[in-house]
Amino acid sequence: MSKSGNRSAVLQWVVVLGVGVLVVAVVLGLNLISRLDAGQDVLNGAKPAFIPASRVTADRAGINIISQDVNMADPLMERSGGGAGEVGTVVAYVAKREGVSDTAALALLDKDFPHTTALLASLPLSSATGELAGFEGLLEKLLHLTPTQLLAALKADFPALAQTVTYLPKVTHHWDNIAGIGGLTRFNGTPVKTVPQLRDYFSDDVIPVLERERTHFDSLDGTSSLSWIAPLLVAVGGVVIVFALLMMWRNWRGPVGRREAVAGAGVVTVVGIVVVALVLILNLIPRTTNGQKLLDSLKPVWTAQRVAGDRAGIDMVSDIVNLETPIMNRAGGASTEVPQLINLVARKTGLTPQAVLATLGKDFPHLTALLGALPLSSVQAELPALTPIVTPAITKIPRLAQTVLSAPNVIGPWDKVPGTDGATRFDGTPIRTVPQVRDYFSDDVIPVLVAERSNYDKLMKTSKINFIGWLVLAVGVIVIVYGLLMLGLARRPPGASVSAGPTGTPLPAA
Repeated sequence: MSKSGNRSAVLQWVVVLGVGVLVVAVVLGLNLISRLDAGQDVLNGAKPAFIPASRVTADRAGINIISQDVNMADPLMERSGGGAGEVGTVVAYVAKREGVSDTAALALLDKDFPHTTALLASLPLSSATGELAGFEGLLEKLLHLTPTQLLAALKADFPALAQTVTYLPKVTHHWDNIAGIGGLTRFNGTPVKTVPQLRDYFSDDVIPVLERERTHFDSLDGTSSLSWIAPLLVAVGGVVIVFALLMMWRNWRGPVGRREAVAGAGVVTVVGIVVVALVLILNLIPRTTNGQKLLDSLKPVWTAQRVAGDRAGIDMVSDIVNLETPIMNRAGGASTEVPQLINLVARKTGLTPQAVLATLGKDFPHLTALLGALPLSSVQAELPALTPIVTPAITKIPRLAQTVLSAPNVIGPWDKVPGTDGATRFDGTPIRTVPQVRDYFSDDVIPVLVAERSNYDKLMKTSKINFIGWLVLAVGVIVIVYGLLMLGLARRPPGASVSAGPTGTPLPAA
């Protein structure tokens, strides 16, 4: 081989060297190794939220019953909710319908629907909260207990009531201004401050991402780990660089035999074929493309402000569930503890239970009425008979109507949430009741957002990932094409003339 041929052979391997250097430079320059490792951590952390599909179904079922709960409770919590302002309208309508005074109408309602009437008398529940301190002070005085002793006694002997009075102020005080919510906004920028706004955020923004992106998650997570992609690219680039340098050195030293030249070109071609095969077998292009769609959809969920707001929000939901669990049905326990507490006070003071109730009702009317409404399942039981009576006036009481329409969708399914059949927490614990739904969101889903936020940020930094599959494929195809070209050149008959291609690379003569 002539000196000119030697130089041409070296230049062939310079091109191969350039391909290898480019691949390694892209991987290192975009920090793909650590970024894709972080991406795999995100996938591992989020996988239980997406797989099995029953969990995504449980997400929707859970947020639906929470939404109904918010619809039921919103008119009742604060005066701004509107329910308290409509109670007089209900009484006036019944009075007109029966042709009696408002006082007599209220007595009729109390006779036929005692739990519902008591609930109406307790509104707004923030007024019951305002009476708690005085109520507890009276109990301390009557029972000769300090505040600490009273709380301990309630927790020991009346745990359901103790839970109710503990969480009632936490819920009513923060219903319209959630504690710690900070600057949380909806995806469209709308501020989230109140519980109804929080419900809309979870129901209309966050959960739809899980529903919509589950198939994209499956695609990205399928077949193999993300973590191998960047090291594979570095390995391919490294092999190409080392082999190219070796062949450049061999050709620079002097003529290379035809067999050795063919073998070198063959190695280059095989490397390219292996790379392309991996891309196709592992579906790397659709996986990274769908993965980018997943990551783009998750971007508004994973901002630092929203992750902090999610935790504050789910803590508020937890307080609501803690308040309602003891009072929702008889199994909750609060309704059976009320008469026990009244009897205890009666024994300690020498008063009759009726006298104790009269005293409490006079000084703490809203709180006493709330205790008389328990359990809320008894309110639900009265609604089928009460609803036809007040239906003609329904347009005048839209807020109470909202409570009436939502209550059966909350109280009845409290211990068996529709749509959660077969659903489990990340540890396999069944999800059936509203408290279990709350635990799932609070202890499983939200912690994923908290724990993996930094990994998500790291993955999304610098560049997208949807180019990776195409990059690997392009590298493989280029290496194959160039390897075949080199193979053709290496196999030309000895002494055949060559002409220079556009880049100076010698081509076989025609």
